[in-house]
Amino acid sequence: MEKFRLNGNAILRSLVMFLLVISCTNQERDAGTTGNSFSPGAGKDSSLDMAGLIPYDLGAPSAKYILPGSLTEISGISYYSPDKIACIQDEKGFIYLYDVKSKKIASTCKFGNSGDYEDIAVVGDTAYVLRSDGVIFEVIGFINSERSIKKIATSLSGRNDTEGLAFDIATHALWIVCKGSPFISSDHHSDGSKAIYRFDLSGKKVSAIPLFRIDLAGFSDKKETNWFKKQSVGLGKALKLLEEDWNFQPSGIAIHPVVNDIYIISHIGKLLLVLDRNGKIRSVNQLDPKIFRQPEGICFSPEGDLFISNEGDGGRGNILKFKYIH
Repeated sequence: MEKFRLNGNAILRSLVMFLLVISCTNQERDAGTTGNSFSPGAGKDSSLDMAGLIPYDLGAPSAKYILPGSLTEISGISYYSPDKIACIQDEKGFIYLYDVKSKKIASTCKFGNSGDYEDIAVVGDTAYVLRSDGVIFEVIGFINSERSIKKIATSLSGRNDTEGLAFDIATHALWIVCKGSPFISSDHHSDGSKAIYRFDLSGKKVSAIPLFRIDLAGFSDKKETNWFKKQSVGLGKALKLLEEDWNFQPSGIAIHPVVNDIYIISHIGKLLLVLDRNGKIRSVNQLDPKIFRQPEGICFSPEGDLFISNEGDGGRGNILKFKYIH
C-alpha cells in the first residue's frame, strides 16, 4: 500500500485557517452578547471598530454613484450643496461638480495644468486643491465663468507627500494629512508616524509643527484581542502564509460636522481611522474591499451623511453614500 504523504506547508496553512475560523466564530458570538461591535453579515456593518460603534453601517451604502470616465482616477471630494459634490482626479487640473440627482457632471472648472492632485476642500464658493508636493491652488468663484486662481507654495514638499485636505470650521483653517514624512525639515528622518498640519486661511501659511502626529504603534491597542486570532495570525505571518493585517497610508481626511471627530481614510490597507479633537485614536475600521475598491476621497454633508469615493482600478470610479445613524 502506498503511503499518503501530506505537504507540511499545507498542514500548517490548514491549521492557521482552522484557528482563524474558530476566532471569527468566537468574535461573532461575543459581538452578539457584548454589543461592542456589529456582527458581519447581510445588512450589518462588516467594519472592525475596536473602540465602539461609529454612526455608519459601512457594509451597506445607502446610495452608489457610478462616475463617468473622466473621474475614473477620482482622488478627492468635497461637499458643495445638497445635490452636488466637488471632485478632482489626480492627473488633470480640473474641478468637476457632480450632480447626485442627475448622476452627471454639472460643470467643470480648469484651475491648472496636469499634475498629481490629491484632494479638494470647498469653503463657500472657493475651492482649495492640494497637490502632492504641498502646493495649494485657491480657486475663488470656482463655479463661475470668471474666477480667480492663485497658486500657493507652502513649507510642505514632495517628501511629505500631502494626500488629504479638509476645512475645519472651528479654526477656519485647512487641515492637511501627509502620507510621507511627518516632518517639514529634511534634517528629521521619517519615524513611520503620519502628520496632520494646519493651513491658516487668513495668513495663508502652514503651521511650523504638526497639529497631530499619528503614531501607528497606537493601533495595537485598537486591534482584535481575541486570543485564537492573535495566535493564528501571528503563526501565519511567521510562516509567511499571511501578509500584515494592516497598512495605513492616508489618502483623504474629513471632519465630522456634528461630533467634530476626524476621519482619515487609507486606500492601502482599506482602513478608516477616527480620531478625536486631541488626535487620539478612537477607532480603526477595516473596509470591505468588495465595497471599497480603492477608497481615496472622503467628505460629509452638513447633516453628517458620509461620502467616500473610490478610484476605478480597472473599472468605473464611484462615490458611496452612508446615512448618518443618530
